[in-house]
Amino acid sequence: MYFFNKKGRFILFSLLVVVVALISTSVYAQPMPNVYKGGNRWTITAFDDTSPIHQEWATQGICFLPPKTVGTHMRGYWYSYTYPDWNGTWSQEGDQVFMYGDYAKDIGHDGITFEIFSNSEASGHWHEWREDGKFGRTIGFANTKLRRVGSCWVLEPNDLSNLDIKPRLRKDGREVVGPLDKEQIPILLDEGLVKR
Repeated sequence: MYFFNKKGRFILFSLLVVVVALISTSVYAQPMPNVYKGGNRWTITAFDDTSPIHQEWATQGICFLPPKTVGTHMRGYWYSYTYPDWNGTWSQEGDQVFMYGDYAKDIGHDGITFEIFSNSEASGHWHEWREDGKFGRTIGFANTKLRRVGSCWVLEPNDLSNLDIKPRLRKDGREVVGPLDKEQIPILLDEGLVKR
């Protein structure tokens, strides 16, 4: 009869609140490793998924901006420090990371998914396409490998349009057509890195 009186119900309710809070905290804790903590600057290299030898295509640099918790995900924005006007949104749940982004004034698009398997390495898939008024023009489907290479300056999303990132060039001297362009001159590790 004790738990059916007012004091008993209050104690039972309080215990229930504590248990729910503890479970919620453990379920929504930030996964480790994650793309931001421990260095938010990564390189991403594409390998032609249609090739039997998975020919290496391109490497770009990416900076992940601070996340917010959205349900069971960490979510934030990202930008490239090696390719102009290439940026988007990332979301991580556990060791799975999902990214999408645009380049060339939003005419070109990328989707990238990968799994972090150590504090400094990840691998997955990268696909890129451009708008053409029909089904879209596929640039490529690629396997991808990512490496954590340090830290970037944290910028506000509104500051991204102020970045002065030079266009990448192909081996023949022309500008590349997208981040996956297999003919581009390889990057140097700190190329295009924003410094303050």
